[in-house]
Amino acid sequence: MKFDCQDCIWESRSAAVAELGRCRHSRFMKMRASLLIAVLLGLLCVGRSKHATGPNQVLFDYLGNPVAPPANMDAAYTKGGLTSAMQEAAQAANITLTKVEVDDSEFPFLVGVVCANKGDWEKLKEQIRKMTAHNYTGGIGGDTKMVMNLVPYSAFPTDAHERIHHRMMLREAVFYDKITGHQ
Repeated sequence: MKFDCQDCIWESRSAAVAELGRCRHSRFMKMRASLLIAVLLGLLCVGRSKHATGPNQVLFDYLGNPVAPPANMDAAYTKGGLTSAMQEAAQAANITLTKVEVDDSEFPFLVGVVCANKGDWEKLKEQIRKMTAHNYTGGIGGDTKMVMNLVPYSAFPTDAHERIHHRMMLREAVFYDKITGHQ
């Protein structure tokens, strides 16, 4: 698993250092994703009780409630719109996607893809970046699998920006585990 983000590009100068760095970063991301999932499960349990207290309440308050899709949501950001966009990008990249899933449990909807071959993700990402309606800003994934948000920040409801950002990384980690079968 690696973290792919325009704001977090990690490069090394030699092949040995790159491999060591990749392994360390990969272990960090796996540990971070596992921690986030454990926190989410804890919060779900807390949500079932009538009274959340202490550190669990702090986390629960930080995450806030899920964000409902806006009433005037652009069709490009719906489950169908995102699925079609991924299929079109794959066709333009001349690659095969073995899985395309959309998490539409809250806004913004997340996209999860599994590519048939190593190296296909980079080709797909290049095509996604050419899309005018969508905005790729990174996600969680690996050589052939990726979970990402493609909804531009400008489409987020203004009163929900903070909640969306607080919830995004955790949602991506949970969804990544789902599409990779680790859940």
